[in-house]
Amino acid sequence: MNNKVSLKKHLVLFLLLGCNTVAFSQLGTGISARKPALPTYSTPYVIPTVKDVKNIVDRIQQRVEKNSLFYLVDSINGQTISYSQPNKNAIYPQGAFYFIEWSYPNGVSLSACNDLYETTKDTTYFNYAIRFFDFTFKAMPYFRTMEENGLIRHHPYKKMIHMTALDHCGAIGAALIKIQKRYPDPRFREWIDTIADYIYNKQYRLRDRTIARQRPQPQSLWADDLYMCIPFLAQMGSLTGDKKYYEDAVRQVVQLSARLFDQQTGLYDHGWNVNSAADDPQFYWGRANGWCIMAMAELLSVLPENFEGRDKVLALYRRHAQALVHLQDGTGLWHNLLDQPRSYLETSASAIFVYSIAKGVNEGWLSHIYGSAALTGWNTLATKVTDSGEVCDIVEGTTLAHDNVYYFNRGKSCTTNFHGTVMRAGSEIIRLLNNPRFVIESPVPNSTIHVKLRADIQSK
Repeated sequence: MNNKVSLKKHLVLFLLLGCNTVAFSQLGTGISARKPALPTYSTPYVIPTVKDVKNIVDRIQQRVEKNSLFYLVDSINGQTISYSQPNKNAIYPQGAFYFIEWSYPNGVSLSACNDLYETTKDTTYFNYAIRFFDFTFKAMPYFRTMEENGLIRHHPYKKMIHMTALDHCGAIGAALIKIQKRYPDPRFREWIDTIADYIYNKQYRLRDRTIARQRPQPQSLWADDLYMCIPFLAQMGSLTGDKKYYEDAVRQVVQLSARLFDQQTGLYDHGWNVNSAADDPQFYWGRANGWCIMAMAELLSVLPENFEGRDKVLALYRRHAQALVHLQDGTGLWHNLLDQPRSYLETSASAIFVYSIAKGVNEGWLSHIYGSAALTGWNTLATKVTDSGEVCDIVEGTTLAHDNVYYFNRGKSCTTNFHGTVMRAGSEIIRLLNNPRFVIESPVPNSTIHVKLRADIQSK
């Protein structure tokens, strides 16, 4: 009987103590304390340091510099070529082509150089961007002359000279404007105007002026094109002060989103066709969604606070960011098809999301509580960078498709040149770690990372 009374007392105490297993073990019942089950993270759940982040982006940049050989050689004898005499055997040194060509992935990398210079004040990045563009405007006329004389057909500036798509000018043009602002050059400025004329006056559009392509269907909208035109339009508005570029940038966000953005899921369909309209199937490809949120972030960065339509851009950006944080995988990355966890984890989209979320926190467009998603995403991104500076598990270029089989089976590798996405992410993570508005609390065992407003700021 006494044992039963004693046990009842212990049970009452146990309930009063809120089921505290340690306290219960001290009641003398002979039941041992239960130790909390600590999680096993696939990537260390820690706050990265500025030094470690910069080491990662430096490693990538060193690989870029190593492979960016800014000279031409004769394919027959291997001798360096001058620009005074056309030579049909002119080529770039082995491995250099994709690092120095006029392309939208290199546009992302060059914008990253500008970001990293702003964030770290390390001139290495900015000096590289100047060298890239300086060489471009020396080599491009040389190759254009040879092409006009029938001496060569394929060269790194083919798409620069013959603009027939936004991919050929928008992203790298936006980077060119950023460099022009800091390092004015009449050659740069002339080509900026050439790009502006193409995008504003010559690029194919729907009747309502929405940017469109004539593939794969006669009138198709691609989510990718938010990034292929909006950052350039935004930067052009900033450079010239002409509000028509801001108006066009806002128009593109709103009108492309009207067809591509799903308010229920908070995600962008990769593409939409006029001839399928409401029946168009939806595929939430990761990197396309990355282009969308990064385009909005770039526009918000320069668009005047009271500009008409800014509130609509900000609302779309916030809804998209909310959905993306919800879909972040437990590893810290995102899937190639965002809503389908059986698809593989993909690096370039994940890097763009880390960049765009961290930037939103830094700029005050997003709540500071989003900071931990960006920080944990960065921790895993860092593991995708090899010792030699390659970035792995990047999906290959992907066209607009209408079946899951295509998206599920896109290849991934370490040889693509989308490394600029990780560099941009690193820049914003450094800003976040250095941001004086925040206190970032380290997770104690079995706890979480907290990004909090500093007490003196929160009280205002």
